[in-house]
Amino acid sequence: MKLSSSSILALSSILALAGILATSYLTYQHYKPAGGTFCNVNDYVNCDIVNKSRYSEILDVPVAALGLLAYTTIGFFSIGLRRKWKFEKISPRFSPRRILAFVFLFSGISLIFSLYLTFVEFFILRAMCVFCITQQIIILSIFLLLLILWLRRQNYFPV
Repeated sequence: MKLSSSSILALSSILALAGILATSYLTYQHYKPAGGTFCNVNDYVNCDIVNKSRYSEILDVPVAALGLLAYTTIGFFSIGLRRKWKFEKISPRFSPRRILAFVFLFSGISLIFSLYLTFVEFFILRAMCVFCITQQIIILSIFLLLLILWLRRQNYFPV
């Protein structure tokens, strides 16, 4: 089954919304006192171990909040590309192809960072956060969808 470019952008937007929900919850849990969450099953499947570790912040900003910002950015531009917003009215440099390139590269960088965090989870912290894994699957899915769209860009985004 071949998805249309519009369908790929719609799926990317829906997945970005799911990522926003997951990272919103993780940001909330980051600031909430430890314990009492349903995803703390045991010493291995435990969101608090991961979400409150020293790896859960960059310059005092929760990694989950950065994920929230990333998913919001991806969702905004995916919706804009699908609805054919005229980004070039802001600047001629903001052509649909350049916006697609930006979102594709941004999702790739987000995926690489997410893979690093997965490594930290499994091999350094030796714990697993269900919501973290969920959002990592979401960013992988978004990246793969945008890769397909990037490879097809000649058809959907003519010069």
